[in-house]
Amino acid sequence: MLLLRGTPVSSILSMEEAVQAVEGSLKELAQGRGFDLPRRRIHHPNGMIFGLLPGSVNGVMGAYLQTDLERRLHHETVILYSVATGEPLILFQDCSINELRTGAAGGVGAKWLAREDASRVAVLGSAAHAEAQLKAACAVRAIGKAKVFSPTREHRLAFAEKMSRELQIEVSPTKTPDEALRDADIVITATNSRTPVFDGSRLEEGMHVTSMANGDKNRTRQEIDLPTIQRSNPLFITSRATVCANESDIFRAVRDGVISWDRVYEIGDLLAGNTTGRTSEKQITLFKLQGLGIMDVAVGQRVYERVKGSL
Repeated sequence: MLLLRGTPVSSILSMEEAVQAVEGSLKELAQGRGFDLPRRRIHHPNGMIFGLLPGSVNGVMGAYLQTDLERRLHHETVILYSVATGEPLILFQDCSINELRTGAAGGVGAKWLAREDASRVAVLGSAAHAEAQLKAACAVRAIGKAKVFSPTREHRLAFAEKMSRELQIEVSPTKTPDEALRDADIVITATNSRTPVFDGSRLEEGMHVTSMANGDKNRTRQEIDLPTIQRSNPLFITSRATVCANESDIFRAVRDGVISWDRVYEIGDLLAGNTTGRTSEKQITLFKLQGLGIMDVAVGQRVYERVKGSL
């Protein structure tokens, strides 16, 4: 078994390759050739969380395992096994697979749901996941400009400087969420917020929204508001089973009668050609992504093959 520890997988696999891996895994899942179980969490009384996300695709099975204490203490492990022999193949320890695959999933949503001419991005959030989401948007669309809002001035300034340098596009910090949203084509929320981070009534026709904060019934997250959910049509998720198991914001919106399940689609069905996505330049589209173990396995497999091939 190989061991990779402390090496960001983004140094081995490009965002474009990660988008391909995640897209392929979600399509395989929709077609019955991939397998996944909803995220499960143990909440310890001291606030520490243990999360488990199993999945299997392309002859490999495995799981993403996470410990987290309000993002102050965070460790992740991904382990892969051969489906044919049951042999452990590779263990990743703190290699930031979660950031790359979550960014890549957002890229899949933007690729299939954002307008073809989308070129301006609003980013709400400034940590590692916000960086990955912006990189993914740039991987699937010809992005020329981005704006970023974070409540902490130093954080948004640092994000703008770093992303401008790395992506070679204009990234500007803003003082308010409304300023960030103005004239955007793609809106990204990558936060850990318990309350909405922008006013959904401010969304303009044709915008695409990527939202990634997902809590559960023990740790509520709500970075998008009900008007955003109500105005989004179509609305896509990665897994209905995971949404229901974790009772996240889309589940609560359906439970409370804000929307109905017949307006909520799994993005794998779009990839497999079982449903349609954007059909009008005026639609507001939403991709509420949830982490799935099958995505970690797919990205991990690509990295494993790259590392094994270099030995």
